Amino acid sequence: MATERKEKLIRVLQIMQTTDEKTPLNATQIVKRLDTEYELEGVERRSIYRDIALLQDCGYDIVQTEDKRSGWYMNTHAFADWQIKIMMDAVQQARCVSLNEATKIRENLLNLTSKRGRSRLTHMMQQHPGNVNVNENIGIYIETMLEAIYQHRKIEFQYTEINDSMKKVLRREGKKYLLNLYAIYWSDNNYYLIGAHDNHDNLVNYRLDRIVNLTMSDEKAIDAKEKVGVNPEMIIQNYIEKSVDHFQGELIRVEVEYEPGQAANAILYDFAGGNIRVRKLENGHCVASFQKMDSVTLVGWFMQHAGMYKVVGPEQLRDEVAIKLKQAVNLYDD
Repeated sequence: MATERKEKLIRVLQIMQTTDEKTPLNATQIVKRLDTEYELEGVERRSIYRDIALLQDCGYDIVQTEDKRSGWYMNTHAFADWQIKIMMDAVQQARCVSLNEATKIRENLLNLTSKRGRSRLTHMMQQHPGNVNVNENIGIYIETMLEAIYQHRKIEFQYTEINDSMKKVLRREGKKYLLNLYAIYWSDNNYYLIGAHDNHDNLVNYRLDRIVNLTMSDEKAIDAKEKVGVNPEMIIQNYIEKSVDHFQGELIRVEVEYEPGQAANAILYDFAGGNIRVRKLENGHCVASFQKMDSVTLVGWFMQHAGMYKVVGPEQLRDEVAIKLKQAVNLYDD
Protein backbone atom coordinates (compact mmCIF):
# COMPACT_ATOMS: atom_id res chain seq x y z
CA MET A 1 0.00 0.00 0.00
CA ALA A 2 2.85 2.38 0.89
CA THR A 3 4.48 1.62 -2.45
CA GLU A 4 1.27 2.46 -4.29
CA ARG A 5 1.02 5.79 -2.46
CA LYS A 6 4.60 6.66 -3.44
CA GLU A 7 3.96 5.74 -7.04
CA LYS A 8 0.76 7.81 -7.07
CA LEU A 9 2.64 10.88 -5.80
CA ILE A 10 5.28 10.49 -8.52
CA ARG A 11 2.58 10.02 -11.17
CA VAL A 12 0.73 13.13 -9.98
CA LEU A 13 3.98 15.08 -10.33
CA GLN A 14 4.52 13.71 -13.85
CA ILE A 15 0.98 14.69 -14.81
CA MET A 16 1.41 18.19 -13.38
CA GLN A 17 4.59 18.63 -15.43
CA THR A 18 2.46 18.38 -18.58
CA THR A 19 0.31 21.36 -17.53
CA ASP A 20 0.70 25.10 -17.85
CA GLU A 21 -1.39 28.20 -17.11
CA LYS A 22 -3.64 27.60 -20.13
CA THR A 23 -4.09 23.87 -19.57
CA PRO A 24 -4.68 23.25 -15.83
CA LEU A 25 -6.09 20.01 -14.45
CA ASN A 26 -8.53 19.52 -11.58
CA ALA A 27 -8.69 16.57 -9.20
CA THR A 28 -11.26 14.68 -11.29
CA GLN A 29 -9.14 14.98 -14.42
CA ILE A 30 -6.00 13.88 -12.57
CA VAL A 31 -7.79 10.83 -11.16
CA LYS A 32 -8.93 9.90 -14.66
CA ARG A 33 -5.41 10.19 -16.06
CA LEU A 34 -4.00 8.11 -13.21
CA ASP A 35 -6.47 5.40 -14.18
CA THR A 36 -6.07 5.50 -17.97
CA GLU A 37 -2.35 6.25 -18.25
CA TYR A 38 -0.90 4.47 -15.20
CA GLU A 39 -3.60 1.94 -14.27
CA LEU A 40 -3.97 3.34 -10.77
CA GLU A 41 -7.61 2.55 -10.02
CA GLY A 42 -9.84 3.70 -7.20
CA VAL A 43 -7.91 6.88 -6.37
CA GLU A 44 -9.93 9.27 -4.19
CA ARG A 45 -10.24 12.86 -5.31
CA ARG A 46 -9.45 14.12 -1.80
CA SER A 47 -6.05 12.41 -1.89
CA ILE A 48 -5.10 14.52 -4.90
CA TYR A 49 -5.41 17.66 -2.77
CA ARG A 50 -2.98 16.17 -0.25
CA ASP A 51 -0.55 15.17 -3.01
CA ILE A 52 -0.60 18.65 -4.54
CA ALA A 53 -0.03 20.26 -1.14
CA LEU A 54 2.90 17.93 -0.46
CA LEU A 55 4.49 18.72 -3.83
CA GLN A 56 4.06 22.44 -3.13
CA ASP A 57 5.72 22.00 0.27
CA CYS A 58 8.62 20.26 -1.50
CA GLY A 59 9.20 23.37 -3.60
CA TYR A 60 7.35 22.59 -6.83
CA ASP A 61 5.81 25.74 -8.32
CA ILE A 62 2.28 24.36 -8.66
CA VAL A 63 -0.38 27.08 -8.71
CA GLN A 64 -4.13 26.82 -8.23
CA THR A 65 -6.33 28.64 -10.75
CA GLU A 66 -8.28 31.69 -9.66
CA ASP A 67 -11.67 29.96 -9.91
CA LYS A 68 -10.19 26.87 -8.12
CA ARG A 69 -12.59 24.58 -9.99
CA SER A 70 -10.20 24.38 -12.95
CA GLY A 71 -7.57 22.89 -10.68
CA TRP A 72 -3.81 23.47 -10.75
CA TYR A 73 -0.95 23.94 -13.18
CA MET A 74 2.84 23.90 -13.15
CA ASN A 75 3.77 27.56 -13.17
CA THR A 76 7.49 27.10 -13.82
CA HIS A 77 9.14 24.59 -16.14
CA ALA A 78 12.85 23.98 -16.57
CA PHE A 79 12.82 26.19 -19.68
CA ALA A 80 10.35 28.54 -21.32
CA ASP A 81 9.05 27.45 -24.72
CA TRP A 82 11.00 30.18 -26.51
CA GLN A 83 14.21 28.96 -24.86
CA ILE A 84 13.49 25.38 -25.95
CA LYS A 85 12.83 26.66 -29.47
CA ILE A 86 16.23 28.35 -29.61
CA MET A 87 18.02 25.23 -28.35
CA MET A 88 16.14 22.98 -30.78
CA ASP A 89 17.07 25.22 -33.71
CA ALA A 90 20.72 25.35 -32.64
CA VAL A 91 20.92 21.56 -32.38
CA GLN A 92 19.11 21.10 -35.69
CA GLN A 93 21.68 23.24 -37.53
CA ALA A 94 24.79 21.82 -35.80
CA ARG A 95 26.89 20.11 -38.45
CA CYS A 96 28.85 18.15 -35.85
CA VAL A 97 25.68 16.43 -34.56
CA SER A 98 24.23 13.51 -36.51
CA LEU A 99 20.58 13.55 -37.56
CA ASN A 100 19.90 10.62 -35.23
CA GLU A 101 21.45 12.37 -32.21
CA ALA A 102 19.71 15.64 -33.09
CA THR A 103 16.36 13.84 -33.08
CA LYS A 104 17.06 12.39 -29.62
CA ILE A 105 18.11 15.77 -28.22
CA ARG A 106 15.01 17.39 -29.72
CA GLU A 107 12.79 14.82 -28.01
CA ASN A 108 14.55 15.38 -24.67
CA LEU A 109 14.01 19.12 -24.98
CA LEU A 110 10.32 18.63 -25.74
CA ASN A 111 10.01 16.59 -22.54
CA LEU A 112 10.95 19.74 -20.59
CA THR A 113 7.78 21.61 -21.53
CA SER A 114 4.08 21.16 -20.97
CA LYS A 115 1.79 19.07 -23.18
CA ARG A 116 0.52 22.27 -24.76
CA GLY A 117 4.08 23.52 -25.20
CA ARG A 118 5.07 20.30 -26.95
CA SER A 119 2.12 20.70 -29.30
CA ARG A 120 3.07 24.32 -30.07
CA LEU A 121 6.65 23.38 -30.88
CA THR A 122 5.88 20.30 -32.99
CA HIS A 123 2.99 21.73 -35.04
CA MET A 124 5.05 24.48 -36.67
CA MET A 125 6.87 23.91 -39.94
CA GLN A 126 10.30 22.41 -39.28
CA GLN A 127 13.44 23.82 -40.86
CA HIS A 128 15.54 21.66 -43.13
CA PRO A 129 18.10 20.06 -40.80
CA GLY A 130 21.75 21.03 -41.10
CA ASN A 131 22.84 17.82 -39.41
CA VAL A 132 25.00 15.58 -41.53
CA ASN A 133 26.12 11.96 -41.49
CA VAL A 134 28.76 12.47 -38.82
CA ASN A 135 30.26 10.16 -36.24
CA GLU A 136 27.51 8.88 -33.92
CA ASN A 137 30.05 8.94 -31.07
CA ILE A 138 30.16 12.75 -30.87
CA GLY A 139 28.00 12.80 -27.74
CA ILE A 140 30.17 10.15 -26.08
CA TYR A 141 33.28 12.11 -27.05
CA ILE A 142 31.96 15.30 -25.46
CA GLU A 143 31.11 13.41 -22.26
CA THR A 144 34.61 11.92 -22.25
CA MET A 145 36.22 15.34 -22.70
CA LEU A 146 34.13 16.93 -19.96
CA GLU A 147 35.20 14.15 -17.60
CA ALA A 148 38.83 14.44 -18.69
CA ILE A 149 38.87 18.18 -17.92
CA TYR A 150 37.14 17.52 -14.59
CA GLN A 151 39.65 14.80 -13.61
CA HIS A 152 42.65 16.71 -15.05
CA ARG A 153 43.47 13.86 -17.42
CA LYS A 154 44.82 13.85 -20.97
CA ILE A 155 42.82 12.59 -23.92
CA GLU A 156 43.98 10.32 -26.74
CA PHE A 157 42.56 10.17 -30.27
CA GLN A 158 43.23 9.74 -33.97
CA TYR A 159 42.67 12.54 -36.48
CA THR A 160 41.32 12.38 -40.01
CA GLU A 161 41.89 14.39 -43.16
CA ILE A 162 40.41 14.45 -46.67
CA ASN A 163 42.51 12.85 -49.42
CA ASP A 164 42.54 13.68 -53.15
CA SER A 165 39.65 11.27 -53.71
CA MET A 166 37.54 13.25 -51.23
CA LYS A 167 37.59 10.39 -48.75
CA LYS A 168 38.14 10.77 -45.02
CA VAL A 169 41.34 8.94 -44.01
CA LEU A 170 43.46 8.77 -40.86
CA ARG A 171 46.16 11.40 -40.68
CA ARG A 172 49.81 10.31 -40.41
CA GLU A 173 48.97 6.64 -40.90
CA GLY A 174 46.73 6.51 -37.85
CA LYS A 175 49.04 8.19 -35.36
CA LYS A 176 47.52 8.56 -31.87
CA TYR A 177 47.54 12.08 -30.48
CA LEU A 178 47.93 12.66 -26.74
CA LEU A 179 46.58 16.06 -25.74
CA ASN A 180 46.36 18.19 -22.60
CA LEU A 181 42.81 19.44 -23.12
CA TYR A 182 41.97 22.91 -21.78
CA ALA A 183 38.82 24.04 -23.58
CA ILE A 184 36.04 22.91 -25.92
CA TYR A 185 35.01 25.80 -28.16
CA TRP A 186 31.96 26.17 -30.41
CA SER A 187 32.48 28.09 -33.66
CA ASP A 188 30.64 28.11 -37.00
CA ASN A 189 28.51 25.07 -36.07
CA ASN A 190 31.54 22.98 -35.10
CA TYR A 191 33.30 22.10 -31.85
CA TYR A 192 37.03 22.68 -31.50
CA LEU A 193 39.36 21.13 -28.92
CA ILE A 194 41.91 23.59 -27.54
CA GLY A 195 44.96 22.18 -25.80
CA ALA A 196 48.70 21.52 -25.90
CA HIS A 197 50.95 18.54 -26.52
CA ASP A 198 53.60 17.53 -24.01
CA ASN A 199 56.52 18.28 -26.35
CA HIS A 200 55.27 21.75 -27.41
CA ASP A 201 54.23 24.77 -25.36
CA ASN A 202 52.12 26.30 -28.14
CA LEU A 203 48.37 25.82 -28.14
CA VAL A 204 46.78 23.70 -30.88
CA ASN A 205 43.20 23.06 -32.01
CA TYR A 206 41.38 20.08 -33.53
CA ARG A 207 37.89 19.88 -35.00
CA LEU A 208 35.76 17.41 -33.11
CA ASP A 209 33.98 16.04 -36.18
CA ARG A 210 37.36 14.97 -37.60
CA ILE A 211 38.34 13.02 -34.50
CA VAL A 212 37.91 9.25 -34.12
CA ASN A 213 38.61 6.74 -31.34
CA LEU A 214 38.77 9.37 -28.61
CA THR A 215 39.41 8.07 -25.08
CA MET A 216 40.47 9.48 -21.73
CA SER A 217 44.08 8.68 -20.89
CA ASP A 218 45.35 7.43 -17.53
CA GLU A 219 48.00 10.17 -17.61
CA LYS A 220 47.48 13.34 -15.60
CA ALA A 221 47.15 16.49 -17.70
CA ILE A 222 49.77 19.22 -17.40
CA ASP A 223 48.25 22.33 -15.83
CA ALA A 224 47.44 25.10 -18.32
CA LYS A 225 49.48 27.65 -16.34
CA GLU A 226 52.54 25.44 -16.70
CA LYS A 227 52.05 24.98 -20.43
CA VAL A 228 50.90 28.38 -21.68
CA GLY A 229 51.66 30.78 -18.82
CA VAL A 230 49.87 32.79 -16.18
CA ASN A 231 46.26 33.81 -16.86
CA PRO A 232 45.67 30.88 -19.24
CA GLU A 233 42.01 31.83 -19.76
CA MET A 234 42.99 35.08 -21.48
CA ILE A 235 45.77 33.39 -23.48
CA ILE A 236 43.37 30.68 -24.69
CA GLN A 237 40.75 33.29 -25.62
CA ASN A 238 43.32 35.26 -27.63
CA TYR A 239 44.40 32.05 -29.34
CA ILE A 240 40.79 31.24 -30.27
CA GLU A 241 40.26 34.69 -31.79
CA LYS A 242 43.45 34.49 -33.85
CA SER A 243 43.57 30.81 -34.80
CA VAL A 244 40.07 29.36 -34.67
CA ASP A 245 37.95 32.35 -35.64
CA HIS A 246 40.79 33.75 -37.81
CA PHE A 247 40.44 37.24 -36.37
CA GLN A 248 44.12 38.00 -36.91
CA GLY A 249 45.51 41.50 -36.86
CA GLU A 250 44.48 44.79 -35.35
CA LEU A 251 41.26 46.73 -35.38
CA ILE A 252 41.08 48.94 -38.48
CA ARG A 253 38.60 51.48 -39.85
CA VAL A 254 37.08 50.29 -43.11
CA GLU A 255 35.33 52.45 -45.72
CA VAL A 256 33.15 50.95 -48.45
CA GLU A 257 31.16 52.46 -51.29
CA TYR A 258 27.88 50.89 -52.37
CA GLU A 259 24.52 51.57 -53.95
CA PRO A 260 21.96 51.76 -51.13
CA GLY A 261 18.99 49.45 -51.16
CA GLN A 262 17.05 47.12 -48.90
CA ALA A 263 19.37 44.13 -49.39
CA ALA A 264 22.63 46.08 -49.47
CA ASN A 265 21.72 48.01 -46.33
CA ALA A 266 20.70 44.92 -44.36
CA ILE A 267 23.74 42.81 -45.34
CA LEU A 268 26.19 45.57 -44.47
CA TYR A 269 24.47 46.38 -41.17
CA ASP A 270 24.59 42.72 -40.12
CA PHE A 271 28.31 42.59 -40.93
CA ALA A 272 29.41 45.95 -39.56
CA GLY A 273 27.18 46.27 -36.51
CA GLY A 274 25.36 49.22 -35.00
CA ASN A 275 28.37 51.60 -34.88
CA ILE A 276 28.41 52.06 -38.66
CA ARG A 277 28.51 55.63 -40.05
CA VAL A 278 27.09 56.47 -43.49
CA ARG A 279 27.40 59.52 -45.77
CA LYS A 280 25.69 60.00 -49.13
CA LEU A 281 27.55 60.86 -52.32
CA GLU A 282 26.37 63.06 -55.19
CA ASN A 283 26.10 60.06 -57.53
CA GLY A 284 23.47 58.49 -55.27
CA HIS A 285 25.87 55.97 -53.74
CA CYS A 286 26.80 55.83 -50.06
CA VAL A 287 30.10 55.44 -48.22
CA ALA A 288 29.95 53.56 -44.93
CA SER A 289 32.72 53.47 -42.34
CA PHE A 290 33.08 50.99 -39.48
CA GLN A 291 35.69 49.10 -37.49
CA LYS A 292 36.73 45.47 -38.12
CA MET A 293 39.63 43.19 -37.33
CA ASP A 294 42.18 43.04 -40.18
CA SER A 295 41.96 39.37 -41.12
CA VAL A 296 41.53 36.70 -43.75
CA THR A 297 37.87 36.64 -42.76
CA LEU A 298 37.53 40.33 -43.64
CA VAL A 299 39.03 39.88 -47.11
CA GLY A 300 36.85 36.82 -47.68
CA TRP A 301 33.71 38.79 -46.88
CA PHE A 302 34.51 41.41 -49.52
CA MET A 303 35.28 38.63 -52.01
CA GLN A 304 31.88 37.13 -51.29
CA HIS A 305 30.10 40.47 -51.82
CA ALA A 306 32.42 41.89 -54.50
CA GLY A 307 29.53 42.82 -56.77
CA MET A 308 27.84 44.89 -54.07
CA TYR A 309 30.55 46.71 -52.09
CA LYS A 310 33.82 48.40 -53.13
CA VAL A 311 36.55 48.94 -50.56
CA VAL A 312 37.57 52.62 -50.43
CA GLY A 313 40.01 52.34 -47.55
CA PRO A 314 42.37 51.53 -46.07
CA GLU A 315 44.48 51.28 -49.21
CA GLN A 316 46.18 48.05 -48.10
CA LEU A 317 42.82 46.27 -47.72
CA ARG A 318 41.61 47.68 -51.05
CA ASP A 319 44.74 46.36 -52.82
CA GLU A 320 44.49 42.97 -51.15
CA VAL A 321 40.86 42.51 -52.22
CA ALA A 322 41.70 43.68 -55.76
CA ILE A 323 44.55 41.13 -56.01
CA LYS A 324 42.27 38.30 -54.85
CA LEU A 325 39.63 39.31 -57.40
CA LYS A 326 42.19 39.33 -60.20
CA GLN A 327 43.40 35.89 -59.14
CA ALA A 328 39.81 34.63 -59.28
CA VAL A 329 39.28 36.07 -62.76
CA ASN A 330 42.56 34.53 -63.97
CA LEU A 331 41.47 31.17 -62.56
CA TYR A 332 38.29 31.26 -64.65
CA ASP A 333 40.10 32.61 -67.74
CA ASP A 334 42.47 29.61 -67.63
